[in-house]
Amino acid sequence: MKRSVLLVDDEKVFRNYIRQMKVWDDSDFFIAAEARSAEEALRLLEKQEINLVILDVSMPGKNGVFLSELIAAKYPQTAMIAVSSYDAYDYVREILKNGAHDYILKSRLTEETLLRALESADLRMRQRSPWELRKELRSQAQEWLFRGAASPFTPDNSRKAAAVAQVRFLKDYPEESMETLMEGIGKIFESAGNRDEGIDILAVSCRPAKFILLYRFYGETSEARMQERMAAANLVSQDNIRRIYSLQVTIRSCPAFFSDNAMRSYLLFLLQEKKEEAEPVTPLALSIGQQKKLLAAVEALDGEDAGRQIRQLYEQIPAEQEALCLMVTKEMLDLLGRISQEYQISLDFLPRDNRLFEYTQGKSRETLAANVSGLFGNVLREIREQKGKGQYSDLVKRAVALMEERYGEPVGLRDIAGTIGTNSSYLSRLFHEETGTTVTEYLNRVRVEAAGRLLREDIPLKEIVHRCGFRSYGYFLKIFKEYTSKTPKEYLTDVK
Repeated sequence: MKRSVLLVDDEKVFRNYIRQMKVWDDSDFFIAAEARSAEEALRLLEKQEINLVILDVSMPGKNGVFLSELIAAKYPQTAMIAVSSYDAYDYVREILKNGAHDYILKSRLTEETLLRALESADLRMRQRSPWELRKELRSQAQEWLFRGAASPFTPDNSRKAAAVAQVRFLKDYPEESMETLMEGIGKIFESAGNRDEGIDILAVSCRPAKFILLYRFYGETSEARMQERMAAANLVSQDNIRRIYSLQVTIRSCPAFFSDNAMRSYLLFLLQEKKEEAEPVTPLALSIGQQKKLLAAVEALDGEDAGRQIRQLYEQIPAEQEALCLMVTKEMLDLLGRISQEYQISLDFLPRDNRLFEYTQGKSRETLAANVSGLFGNVLREIREQKGKGQYSDLVKRAVALMEERYGEPVGLRDIAGTIGTNSSYLSRLFHEETGTTVTEYLNRVRVEAAGRLLREDIPLKEIVHRCGFRSYGYFLKIFKEYTSKTPKEYLTDVK
């Protein structure tokens, strides 16, 4: 994907010179916008995503040093290259200190030097982790919280919320170990957000063992939905911290505020409270006994019993407990992941943590139970097939080989039976007895797996339907969702 560049220089002649270079035609970079001043550049940065900024050091008014300082603080994911008509050491030092990747004299700027600088800056930025990129932003948030400095929030279309998280350490740690632990926990909090999916989380570490969690919601107007998404992200974080570090975390959410200053005051009040009225630690959504019963059904290859247990689990969730519904789903999918790992089954259809909210949102308990039961059913079929390999009769082996070879053709039970020299009734009964599934179900699974492979190769859907032997687009969508619990679009989003 091409990388966007913002060109900032008060000299029109220089902007024209840069714009007319062939580098924009023959590389992965393009000029997305131009600005004549630092103020204009900041307005553009607020409106659109910019990957790299080429900025003039000595512009009238607010100069390049001022601009580089603000970019480093508010847009840490944006790389900077500084240019100047003359060599000024003081400017160079300040701009490089603010994170600029290179400094080039305009008199020495050629297409080759510019391309090298762009590629180097972009590579260095890509190699930095999301946690590193937001280091300056966390520092600015601390200055805002505790010293009343400028707000870290850029004036965009997002809505804001906040919470205080308390990590409950069971023993004292040396200072260095504590810093490492707090950084790891902070990374878990931030990874529960995803800007592309409309929620961003900044985890600001505070002593002792606390975090200020700053949330930003994009394209969201419903207060209730914001609270749901916060609760979902917090539950995922709490669960992952418990699993990875064996530590409990309590989280107190703030009420909604329209003013950053009001939010700051309330957060400081919560931090200074001597007695916390913290939310109870979230327990496991599934008891150990429930997990053992579900595992026993899997080991017995009893899909009906597993499905019945899953339905009962969802029926027991109170209607208003959306967050608990998400955690039940998460723990069952985690269980499914452990089962598939034990049997060395490759699962590419399970949603990642940061997709769980979308996976559960808007679905009834009955729909979720059916979807999760379907996923367990798919894994059980894989296990049956794995255990049955080498034990199938010659007829069943030939039927399986034929389906895996000719799934792209309009073949069915009768065609398969005729090709291997038997009648359809006998093959149907024998296949079900030996594999635990019908010929049609097995053939559909082979086709869906093939469709998944083609989707990952970005083959058009129309071609996939034809190449995988489905009789119509509508039938393909029905079968694909039945076997994966996702539409092709949802599937592709999860595996990429």
